[in-house]
Amino acid sequence: MKKICILLLVILGIVPAIKAVPPNPPIYIAFLWHMHQPIYYPNESAVVTYQNNRYPFNLWSIFQSRTGPYTYYAKDAVQMGISANMPHFGAQVSFSGSLIENLNNWEQANFGFSGWKTHWNTAKTQTTSLGNPRLDMVGFGYHHPLMPLIDYADIRTQIQKHKAIMGSNFSGNYSKGIFPPENAFGLNVIPALVDEGLKWVLVDNIHFDRACANYPYNTSGNLYEANKADVQNPNPNDWVQLSNLWAPTQNSARWGRQPHYIQFTNPNSGLTQKILAVPTDRYLGNQDGQGGFGALSYNTVMSQLEPQNTDPNHPILIVLHHDGDNYGGGSPSYYQNNFQAFVNWLQANPTRFVCTTVQDYLQMFPTDTTDIIHIESGSWSGADNGDPEFKKWNADPNACQSPDRNSWAVVTAAKNYLETAKHAAPNDPAVVAAENSLLNGEASDYWYWDGSSNGIWDALPTRAANTTIQYLQNIVATNPDQTPPTIWQPQREPYNPGEKEWNIVKSSDFTVWSFVHDISGLQQINLKYRTDLNGQNPLNSTENETYAGGSQVTNWISLPMTAAYIAPSTTNQLNPTKKAREYSAKIQGLGNVLVDYYIEAVDSNGNTAKSQIEHTWVGAQNTLAHTWQNCDTSVVQNPGGGVGLGVSWLPQFPMAQDSITIVVNGINQAAMLHWGVNTWQLPNAVYRPLGSTLWNGSGPAVETPFGSLQNGKITLKLPPFNQVQQSVTKVDFVVHYADNTWDNNNGQDYHIAIAPNVASQTTAQAYVSMYPNPTNGSFFVVVPAQPTEVAMIKIMDMLGKTVLQQEITNATSLVRTNDLKAGIYTAEVRLGERFYRQKMVVNK
Repeated sequence: MKKICILLLVILGIVPAIKAVPPNPPIYIAFLWHMHQPIYYPNESAVVTYQNNRYPFNLWSIFQSRTGPYTYYAKDAVQMGISANMPHFGAQVSFSGSLIENLNNWEQANFGFSGWKTHWNTAKTQTTSLGNPRLDMVGFGYHHPLMPLIDYADIRTQIQKHKAIMGSNFSGNYSKGIFPPENAFGLNVIPALVDEGLKWVLVDNIHFDRACANYPYNTSGNLYEANKADVQNPNPNDWVQLSNLWAPTQNSARWGRQPHYIQFTNPNSGLTQKILAVPTDRYLGNQDGQGGFGALSYNTVMSQLEPQNTDPNHPILIVLHHDGDNYGGGSPSYYQNNFQAFVNWLQANPTRFVCTTVQDYLQMFPTDTTDIIHIESGSWSGADNGDPEFKKWNADPNACQSPDRNSWAVVTAAKNYLETAKHAAPNDPAVVAAENSLLNGEASDYWYWDGSSNGIWDALPTRAANTTIQYLQNIVATNPDQTPPTIWQPQREPYNPGEKEWNIVKSSDFTVWSFVHDISGLQQINLKYRTDLNGQNPLNSTENETYAGGSQVTNWISLPMTAAYIAPSTTNQLNPTKKAREYSAKIQGLGNVLVDYYIEAVDSNGNTAKSQIEHTWVGAQNTLAHTWQNCDTSVVQNPGGGVGLGVSWLPQFPMAQDSITIVVNGINQAAMLHWGVNTWQLPNAVYRPLGSTLWNGSGPAVETPFGSLQNGKITLKLPPFNQVQQSVTKVDFVVHYADNTWDNNNGQDYHIAIAPNVASQTTAQAYVSMYPNPTNGSFFVVVPAQPTEVAMIKIMDMLGKTVLQQEITNATSLVRTNDLKAGIYTAEVRLGERFYRQKMVVNK
C-alpha cells in the first residue's frame, strides 16, 4: 500500500522521481608471484656449489623445499578460475633467469625437477577471453639486479638475457610488462624498459602516494619524509586509513590504485620517454604474502575501498604482489585451499570483485596518454620498507666499512673494464664471458644478505668482478682507451637537506658522492649544480631535466670532487682486483631552493662522462653541522699539484712476460720513477730501462726517468720480468718530481703484483693441446705432465655460460661432449693460476 501511494504522488508531480544511480564498478584484483633463486657462487652451477659445500647450509634443500612453487602450484591455482568460467582470471609470475638456470642444472644432474617446465608451458597456453595469457610470466632482469642502481646498458642486457632464456625454455611471446626485482624502481630505469619494447611496469603504490601534495605522513610507516622535489602530484583527496591489516599510514584509495603514465627526459637530447606504471598494493600485497585468502581478509579490507571506486573508466586495481616461493605466500595452502576459497568468494560477489590479469585490465580500461604523474624512487615493503635511497642495498653513507659500498666500488671498476673492452672488441668471446660474469655480480641478493653465512655473500660481487677483469686484461692492455669513465649513480647525504628526516631537521648543507673509475686514470671530476628559479619541479616542463637548461634554471656551478679510498668491508675477505675510488663534494649556503646536480668525469685521454641529473629540495638555510664521514682509509694525494689526478698502470695485473706501462697524469714537470722489486730489492740490470741509475739514497733501488711530457702526462715502460736471473713477484715504486716533491701513495708506496711466469697465448698449442677439433662426441686434453696442482677444463657457449666442466687428473684426459648441442664453444684449460683458451667446434 505504501509503495502505491508513493507511485501516485510521483505521477501527480507532488514527489519528484528519484533517478537511478548506477552502481560502482567492481574492484579488479590481480596477482604477482615472484619466483627467484640466485647463482649462489659466480661462474659455478648450483650443483657444483652444493657439492663443494660452499655454504654452511644445505643448498639442495632450499630448492627441494620449493618444488611446488617452482613446478605446478601456480598452474593449479590459475586452473581454479578457469574451471569457474571466469573470463579474465589469471596471474602474473616473475621468474628470474638465474632460477631457470638453476632448475635446469638440478634437472640435468638428476637431482629432481624432472619436466618442471611442462607445468608452466601448460598454463601459458591458456588464454583469457581477450586472448591474453592466463599466466603472464612477466619481464625481469636475468640475475635479479637492483635496476635503479645499475646503468642503462646493464638494465637492457639483463632483460635481453632474460628474454633469451625465457624464449628457449617456455612457449609464447615475451610479456609486455615487467616486475623489476624487489619492485625497486626509479625514473632512470624508464629508457631501458621502453627501448626493450616493454609497455608497463609494476611499481609499489607507496611511491605514488608519497609524491602527492598533502600526503598524510607519519613515521609509523617506517619511512622518513619524502623529499619535496618529488612532491609533484596534486592531492587526490581520497585518503583512507585501512583497518584489519598492517597499514600504519593512510593511502590513496582510488588514484593510488589506478595505472598512470610516468616519464623520463634524456638530459642530453631532451627526448622524453614514458611508460605505464601499474601500482602494486603495498599493504594488501604484503598481507596476502602471509598466506593469501584468510591471512588477508579480502572482503573486510577491500570493501573499505568501494566507496571511492567511482570511476567506471578506470576502476580500482589491486595488485597483490609478493614472493611466490617463501613463507605463507609460497605454501601449499596459499595456492590450494586458500586460493579455492578466494575463487568461491568471487563467485559469491560477481558484481563487486573480479580477478583479472594486468594485461586484460589495461585492455579493458586504457589509460589516457596525457595522464602523467611523478613517482618517488624506492622498492616494496619487504626490504627495509622501500626507502628512496635503497639503503638495504646501498647502506647509509656513514656506515663505515659497509659491504654494500665496498661491493659497488668494486663493481664500478669492473664495469669500466668491461665498457672499455666492449668498445675495442665487442664480439670477442672474452668480452662476452666477462659481461656475463659482471651481470652475475650485480645480483641484488649479494647485497641483501650482507653479513650472513660467514661473509660469503659479501665476497660474491668481488669474485664476479675479479673474474670480469681477468677475462679482459689482454684486450684493454693492447687497445687504445676510447671509453669515458664509469660513474655510479650519484648519492647525497643528508637526503632531505634543510628539512626533516624522522621529524628531525637536517643540515641544509649536503654532500654528493659516488664511485668513479677509469682504467687510464682520471683527469678531472667535478660536481655540477644549479638552482631552479621558480622553486618547483613541474611535470609540464623539462628544462631542469637537461644539461642545456633554459630560462627556468640558473647556470651550472662547478665544484671539484675529493677522491678517497674506501675502507674494505670487515665481512669480505676477498681482495678486489680493482676498486673504484669514492668522490665527494659539499654544496653549501643554500636555502628554500630546488637544486639540480650531476657529476662530470674526464679521463686522462679526454673522454668525458656525465651522470644523470638528480634533484633535491633544500629547506630553510641553517647552521646545523654537516659532517661528511666517508670512512676512508686515506685521502688520495694528488701528484704534482694536479687536481683529481693519479697514477695508474697497465696491465693492471701483469704477468711476468708483460711490459708494464706506468702513467702519471696531470703534471707539468719532469719526473723519475724510484723503484725496486720484491719489497724494494735492487732489480737485475737486465730489467733497468735506458738512463736508469742506482739510487744514491738509502735502500737497494734504482731511479729511471720518465719519457717526455705530453698533455700533462708522462709514461714509462718497464720491460718484461721473465729473465731467469731474477724471479720478480712485485714491483714497488714512488714518483720523484723535478721540484724534489714526491708522490708516495700517501705513505703506502705503489705496488704492482706480478703473476708467475707462464707460456704466452701464442705458445699455448705447444703447452696444452685439445684434439680432435672439430669433435663429434669427445676430445682429448693433453698437458705436459700429470698435474700437481688443481687443473680444470670448462666449455663455455657463445654467451659465456659454462655448459661443461670437469677436473683434469692425467696428462691426457678424455672430455665427452655428447650432451652439447652442435655449435662453436670456448674451451678453457686452467692449471692453477694459468689458463689457456681456444675455440672448439662441436658437431653432432
